[in-house]
Amino acid sequence: MKQTAKIILLCMALAILYGIVHNQFTVRISLEYFTIGHRALISSTSPTLMGIAWGVHPNWWVGLSMGVLLAITGRAGKWPKRNARSLVKPLLLLFLVSGIASATAGILGYRLANSGTLGLYGPLASSVPASGHAAYISALWMHTASYTVGTMGALIISLLVFTGRIACGDANGSGTEEQIQKQAYHP
Repeated sequence: MKQTAKIILLCMALAILYGIVHNQFTVRISLEYFTIGHRALISSTSPTLMGIAWGVHPNWWVGLSMGVLLAITGRAGKWPKRNARSLVKPLLLLFLVSGIASATAGILGYRLANSGTLGLYGPLASSVPASGHAAYISALWMHTASYTVGTMGALIISLLVFTGRIACGDANGSGTEEQIQKQAYHP
């Protein structure tokens, strides 16, 4: 039970940390994405404080969901159990890949918006200053890519963790210490 809680808390902490860092970039790319595109979380318009608030608010539950999924796939059943420490590297890799995908999507969205291929429409177009449309789209694409890659990555890691546990267990569900340790560094 202790390891289950550690896995969940690890995922929550990493998701919140990633969200805070990610939003420190996106809030500086488009403050309007947070002030016009979302409801106010705090009464400040400080980019740093908004990045922190929006890094914690939507990401604690993402981390909780990911943690519950990884705790189930990593600990349930008769197979060798995974501990929180064995998931640190795969999770760090996931957040790195998510950050790269986010940056790539942001650049692509910005370029497409600047070329006139993409644009803001309806009330949003009139609420966001025209000079900020490309930046708004960039931030939107960054967030979309981050959540998409994070979700897909969490599902992939969970599947690899579960199938890895099955593969290193014997007919009784137990594996040697060497098998479990070897598998611990490969999702």
